[in-house]
Amino acid sequence: MGTRISRRGFLRGAATAIPLGGIGNSTTGPLQFDEHSEARAAATDRIVDIHVHFDENNPRFVRDLVTVAEGMNLTACLLTPYSHRVQVADAAKQYPKHIVPFGSVDLDAPDVLPQVRDFHALGYRGLGELEFVKRPYIDVSYMPVYELANQYGWIAMFHTGIVLRRRVDEPEDVASYRMRAFHLEEIARRFPKLTVIGAHCGNPEYEWAAEVARWNPNLFFDLSGSTLTKMSARLGEFKNIFWWSGQGEWKTHTPANYPSAFIKLVFGSDSGLGGIAQVVKQYRAVFKACDVPATTQQMIMGGTLASILRL
Repeated sequence: MGTRISRRGFLRGAATAIPLGGIGNSTTGPLQFDEHSEARAAATDRIVDIHVHFDENNPRFVRDLVTVAEGMNLTACLLTPYSHRVQVADAAKQYPKHIVPFGSVDLDAPDVLPQVRDFHALGYRGLGELEFVKRPYIDVSYMPVYELANQYGWIAMFHTGIVLRRRVDEPEDVASYRMRAFHLEEIARRFPKLTVIGAHCGNPEYEWAAEVARWNPNLFFDLSGSTLTKMSARLGEFKNIFWWSGQGEWKTHTPANYPSAFIKLVFGSDSGLGGIAQVVKQYRAVFKACDVPATTQQMIMGGTLASILRL
């Protein structure tokens, strides 16, 4: 596959976890919640970040990431281009506390299935961030990729909602409607061993994101991107979006049967390494504005992903 400019790489240019038993274990399916791993995550306040992009332009990136991770008690799900797959697999073995490798693939690439198999052979734990597709996510041509990920019991993270325009002076075959949050519902239903995570909570279609997550126990969203900045003065509105907390008659299957609707969120930064701490603050502001229970906060910031990944 040829070199492909990532969305995160574009933004940088415009501006200037492995299970403890070993890397090869990828048999875990979604919602394998281990009370002990949840307790460990809560006790240590470990952050598990589902949305950290490998920086191909920084030759010291792994070292810099580990430094940040050690300072923040953080485990990064590192979204890795195929060309760097071996480097990151080796780094994950060296730093299992801080790096969980995820493979970035182009769903439209003719060799996407061999790439997915290569990632699996190296001990990767999922795919992401899937984005810039030529067809809607539920197109039949993408189903073999999801089937493989489902067999592996992986996590697959999808971009959802509005997407930037990388080129303004030439045609570009990109459209946000192909990446709408409600497409993830069909994927989650078809592939129950797959944990599906939507980046950006469908921005701006937050209600669609929340509702499809509500009915699908293997579907979650992060709040990365512009949402927490543009809504900083009205974060309390998320109470109306994640509305079903404590509503017994509308109870759905949730991690550890937590009653808070906010349990359908996980932490994702989607920022440079220097910006992760600020995104943590933004998540904390949402928790305060929406009276999110402390135990649910711990699950959002790390407990849910630690349990799924069996960290």
